[in-house]
Amino acid sequence: MATAKVNNNEHPPKADLRRKMAEYPLPVITPGTIDPALMIGNEPTKQARIVLDAFNAAVAVNDAQALENCFFSTQAYWRDQLALTYHLRTFTTPASIAASFLETKRLRAVKDGMELDAEAHFIPVTPVLQFIDCSITFRTVSPAALCRGRMVLLPVKTTLDNGTETVQWKIWALATWIESLDLQPEDKTLLELPRRELDGLNTFETDVFIIGAGNSAVSLAARLKTLGVDSVMIDRNAHPGDNWALRYDCMKFHIPTSFCHLPFMNYDDELLAPHLLTRDELAEQVRRYIATFHLNLINSATTQSTVYDKSTKRWLVTFKTPTGQATAVAKHLVQATGIGSQKPYLPAMKDEGLYKGISLHSASYKNATELRDKGVKTVLIIGSANTAFDILEDCHASRLPTVTMVVRSPTYLIPISYITNPHSLAAYDNMPLAVADAQYLTLPAFIDGQLGASMFRHLATEGDEPARYAALAKAGFPVIDSAHPDGVLTHYLLERAGGHYVDTGGVRLIEEGKVGVKAGTEPVGWTADGVRFKDGSVVGADAVVWCTGFADRDASGVAGEVMGGDGDGEKGEMGGM
Repeated sequence: MATAKVNNNEHPPKADLRRKMAEYPLPVITPGTIDPALMIGNEPTKQARIVLDAFNAAVAVNDAQALENCFFSTQAYWRDQLALTYHLRTFTTPASIAASFLETKRLRAVKDGMELDAEAHFIPVTPVLQFIDCSITFRTVSPAALCRGRMVLLPVKTTLDNGTETVQWKIWALATWIESLDLQPEDKTLLELPRRELDGLNTFETDVFIIGAGNSAVSLAARLKTLGVDSVMIDRNAHPGDNWALRYDCMKFHIPTSFCHLPFMNYDDELLAPHLLTRDELAEQVRRYIATFHLNLINSATTQSTVYDKSTKRWLVTFKTPTGQATAVAKHLVQATGIGSQKPYLPAMKDEGLYKGISLHSASYKNATELRDKGVKTVLIIGSANTAFDILEDCHASRLPTVTMVVRSPTYLIPISYITNPHSLAAYDNMPLAVADAQYLTLPAFIDGQLGASMFRHLATEGDEPARYAALAKAGFPVIDSAHPDGVLTHYLLERAGGHYVDTGGVRLIEEGKVGVKAGTEPVGWTADGVRFKDGSVVGADAVVWCTGFADRDASGVAGEVMGGDGDGEKGEMGGM
């Protein structure tokens, strides 16, 4: 039997987020178009209702031109998540949105139009970007489902026939997503049902087979269980939560705890901000989640082959455990093994084998005490992102005499106070999760990215902030701050799977001279007792820790290996999920 094969030609080419942002910058509103003093009380809701009434009227009679006129003319977006397209799609331009919306409306049968779900809010981001933000609800008939949405409206100054100037609000961004199916609503009592007994079975069937058992996998398994959909997870690790527990001891999250809540189970109150979740706390929450909701998990399992049988429309996944081999037969298959986590990246180095010290990737690093106990006194940390700074702090705290960070190129630094700003992810501390998700996770990525970058840029240029990293730069560390054009966090998260540092205090060690920094060059070869660099210099070190990330940022590139090999043949081609 053939194993899964990925055909990358089936997918559109990769987008470049920063180029997309440059092509579609945030719109600029003529100053004075709106007097913020007038946008109080019920006025934002009143204006939103006018736009929504016009939208519904156009949709009701299939008037594409009238629907097109509801949108901001120079740029407009409609992002749908399963509600009408049954897919994740973003449409651009008023004409494309109008035609596509009317077509999907015909197929799915939107019932009785859209309604405001709450009061609308006027948000004056800057003097040249002010908008009304409102949430909406609607229902579809085929299938019967409750859907939600979001409209972001921009003001447009127009001149009437009699010469009077007036302001009309137009839709800049429309987002729609499915909330629940009438046919199969969530039933949380199903989470109380016991897990399946799978031990010792050579073959079993399930609705959904999930490879991986991290946060995404367990969240999906719990959601499916509340819908009465059976699922089974397998994981290569020996115990639940090992996806966190096996990482380096000093690992911590660099985002607020409330942003990390799992469906149906929040973290305990004592772990909320300003606390940052540790490795052990993350692992314990996964363990507790799996145990509390009796999720089906097989540990110490390695996938051997993954075959899609087109005649039965089923996946056949063969995997190996310490007790033998088993095969799962599933309607659907999910790979939940993360991005940038499977293949540690180590750059090519000349004179391999010459070095007599300790060389390890951060994936194998446990703690600096182990290094100290082996007689290590000098450490080179290659890299300058979150992991590198975690390990830098750990090595300093363990009193290793000489610790040096190697910074090949400028690094984007974001103060933790920007991340925990009330207008950033700290919003999750102050509003229901569903409301916060609707605010931060529904617009196209290049809009969200620009809004976030615009807010961080504002924070980085006010008060004393422009000088925040002056001492760090003076110490030789090349900084990209949020005022820099390349300071776009969304780019690092979505396209680089990291490469930035959310500053939780580690930069002070460099600023105060407690650790060293070597910047502007990169390691190219070994000596017996250290590293040779591209600029011709040599630095001695008892240990080198490579915080150089992972080579599998493109998940499709390792999908075949995760599922048991590349393979070929008609039955092994991936599809029909």
